[in-house]
Parts: sequence; structure tokens; C-alpha cells
Amino acid sequence: MAHDILTSTFLALRQKLVRGAGRIVGADEADDILQDAFVRLWNRRDEITDSRHAEGLASVTVRNISIDRFRERERHATEDLDGKESSDEADDSPSVEETYSEVTAIINSRLSARDRQIMYMRDRDGIDFDIIAAKFGLSEANVRMIVSRARTTIRNIYLSTQK
Repeated sequence: MAHDILTSTFLALRQKLVRGAGRIVGADEADDILQDAFVRLWNRRDEITDSRHAEGLASVTVRNISIDRFRERERHATEDLDGKESSDEADDSPSVEETYSEVTAIINSRLSARDRQIMYMRDRDGIDFDIIAAKFGLSEANVRMIVSRARTTIRNIYLSTQK
């Protein structure tokens, strides 16, 4: 009897489940996900009590499998990119030390002494905004703005020198 409830409920919800899976992973994988979900649910068919229970299990199972597939695909895409970056890395790309030296030179030449000190206290030393604000007699919001503007300035100058 439980298999009749599962089968009829699953077939009635099929289009809705396909759309739900398709929104997460794309329409081309949605049918595969529905097949996997049905197999998982079929193995649990004795636990299903009524059509509402079957509907809930089907929806949750399809959603979870879709999310798992999406995460798996993203994880593999990231691994592929990491592998390509390391193998295709050009010899003329700056090393970490060179980049750090360039950024340090920009900080020292383009920021005022106060802004430079605030930025170092926050980013290098990890001091909280409220402590920095008290030391300089500024508001916490003002310190946040100084750090934000300093970062933007450094980023823009660094990117313009890289072109």
C-alpha cells in the first residue's frame, strides 16, 4: 500500500519537483535527480504513512539531492580552476613578496601618517575599531571610513600600476 501512495504522489508532483530541481542545478540534470530521489524514497517506502508525508519527503529529498549536486559541481569547478591556475601560471606574474613590496610602497607614499597608522593597526595588528578610535579621539564610524577609503585608494593605485 505504501508503494502505491509513494508512486502516485511522486507522479502527481513530478513537474513541480522537476522545476524545483531545475532551478538549483539546471533542467538537464533535473530528471537524474528525480530518479535518484525516487530510489531513495523507494528504499524508505515502508515509513510513508500518507500522501502528505510522501509529498513532504519527496520535496525535501529532491531539494537536498539538488543542493548536493550543485555543491559537488561547484567544488569540482573550483578544483579545476585551481589546477589550471597553477599549471598556466605565467613567469611574469609578480610573486607574493613583490606584490607585498608594491602595496607597502603605495601605503607609505600615498597615505597620510595618521591613515597609515590606523590602517596598520587595523589590518596588520588586528586591533578593534573602538580601541583605534579611542587612541586617535575619533568615532568608531570615522575609523571604519578611514580604513575603507585607504583600502580603496591602495587597491585603485595598485590596479592602475598593473595595467
